Amino acid sequence: MPSTPTRRKKRLGQLLARLRNEADKALADASKLLRVAEPTVSRYETGHIRPGWATLQALLALYAASDDERAEAASLWEDAGERATRIVTPSGAPKEYRAFLRAEAEADTAQTVEPHVVPGLLQTHAYARSINATGRQFHTSAPERYVSARLSRQARLTSPAPLHLHVLIDESVIRRVVGGAEVMREQLNHLVTAAERDNVTIQIVPFDLGSYGTMSGGFTIIGYSDPDDPPAVYLEYAGGGSWVENVSDVQHFADMFAEIAESALSVEDSAELIRAQAKVLG
Repeated sequence: MPSTPTRRKKRLGQLLARLRNEADKALADASKLLRVAEPTVSRYETGHIRPGWATLQALLALYAASDDERAEAASLWEDAGERATRIVTPSGAPKEYRAFLRAEAEADTAQTVEPHVVPGLLQTHAYARSINATGRQFHTSAPERYVSARLSRQARLTSPAPLHLHVLIDESVIRRVVGGAEVMREQLNHLVTAAERDNVTIQIVPFDLGSYGTMSGGFTIIGYSDPDDPPAVYLEYAGGGSWVENVSDVQHFADMFAEIAESALSVEDSAELIRAQAKVLG
């Protein structure tokens, strides 16, 4: 299985690339020292491969790294070795969606506006299965694989360093009975339970608010605590998705999210509305 670059490995690779350039060394110099092919050295720098400790020390010596640079490299090397949350990706999934799953797995925060369905990180198995069954025309593999992929993401909410999730859900989402009354009641109760976690914030955007945002669909803002990792916006649609990474454009989405959140029901009122709808369903 080919190695996958992660943000942690990329940060280490970026440091190694910078040190090599500052030392006026070529890939060939590192290749000769390590007795590996030049593409291997390049893969260290792109974050595809985490170099071994001895290899790292050899490179730092070649680049005449300072004590501070060595300490930084050691810290990044340790971080790069941390096991990321395993994410199941359905075969045939669009590359943009796979990129979103990787980004979400390494993110510190996620802010989602969802006008149509319960966000994937908060879906129950039965609800997810119902959603994917009706969208089977866009699946290149069995719908159950998409359900497994969606549910595997939820480990981020309960990990030692959990994702901080803030979702704004249109009232129509909790009113629409997906999968039947029993399935929907379970889903609504799950939302109430999830909202009790310190790292999960759920607000309902009520009908009486009228129009909000652009009314053109949902989006997710992925954020990181490291200032060197700027936030990005993922727009999901049938059959694929796209990324918004331009700084000013991302800020527009952030401002819109904040504006909608301010107008949405409070956390307490949102939970009460969800409970009330669950009771309606029996």
